[in-house]
Amino acid sequence: MKKSLLALAVLGAFAGAASAQSSVTVYGIVDLGFDHTDNGATAGSVNGIKSGGQSASRIGFKGTEDLGGGLNAVFQLEGTIAADTGTMGATSTTTAAGTPLAYTTTTTSNVFNRIATVGLQSAAFGTVNLGRQTSVIKDAYDQIDPFGDGGTIAPLSTVFFNGALAGDNGRVSNAVKYSTPSFGGFKFAGSYAFGEAAGDTGANSAYGLGAGYANGPLNVQFAYNNVDISTGSATVPAVQTGENKLMFLGATYNFGVVKLHGAYADTKNETTATGAEVKYRNYLAGVSVPLGAAGNLFASYSVNDNRTTANADAKKAAIMYTYDLSKRTNLYTGYSRTSNDSGTGAAGSGSRIGLAASAPAGESASSFNVGVRHKF
Repeated sequence: MKKSLLALAVLGAFAGAASAQSSVTVYGIVDLGFDHTDNGATAGSVNGIKSGGQSASRIGFKGTEDLGGGLNAVFQLEGTIAADTGTMGATSTTTAAGTPLAYTTTTTSNVFNRIATVGLQSAAFGTVNLGRQTSVIKDAYDQIDPFGDGGTIAPLSTVFFNGALAGDNGRVSNAVKYSTPSFGGFKFAGSYAFGEAAGDTGANSAYGLGAGYANGPLNVQFAYNNVDISTGSATVPAVQTGENKLMFLGATYNFGVVKLHGAYADTKNETTATGAEVKYRNYLAGVSVPLGAAGNLFASYSVNDNRTTANADAKKAAIMYTYDLSKRTNLYTGYSRTSNDSGTGAAGSGSRIGLAASAPAGESASSFNVGVRHKF
């Protein structure tokens, strides 16, 4: 009897030690508010209670296990929640050829559309993750954008790269990504997303490279993304139809009373058969200003400069104020207005920023919201 009790005690001690070396965290954001959107649709503007005014509503699970010797196993699962309707996940659809990151050819409903990864992490050697995750270029611009990751008022991704990385398009599936630890503020990253086309490893693949310096008040981020666009099937060999090249460079400097934000981007969408290119350049100027102990003001002005089609540019100005009720809950209100040149929407000019498909060429768009965000 005593031996049995001793054995149980020893097993309990080992079980306690094992559980102490592993952890799983449930986290998320619920963001809801009143939203007024005028996207130029012929039917008129839309009012309603919308999810994700400041940040996309989401739920996630992440965990780590200590493998010893400074090595950890890590995983993360994260999906979008449409909190206004209670639905979860997002639908991925085939994007037109020539659009950056357009390497899916099916329509699927993704529950963990934001992140679904497993990997290994070491303080000495960095982190390797496999699965669906943020692209290296998104990791870079999210650090520079005054509005951060997501929201509907004015995330940088809705304008930069002709808006091609907006929503879930800044993420990549079937990918492996490596991030180094910090070397005195310097960090580097690289990723490769497999296109998984039959007979051609490079078809519909994408790779990204990133480098950054974040130390004290200064944060500088650079990233490059290259995407192969190919057509093919299980019986027909893949043939490259295009290639997209995206470059981003941005920086912030925090003076304490105000943080300044600036960014530049360059996009080239190439058609293989003709050698034709559609080029865009992007610019951003923004500020983040703390107002008192609980308030914050964010503002930005961004430009989508079409270098191929004349009179087909877009400019977006936005402002948002947030007020913290606690460490996890805040109120917010924001407004943005997008001006499209009269040539936007013409053949070869690319998409119109912020506009519905039925909107006339050159129409302006605007959005206003007021809401509450809770993090858990």
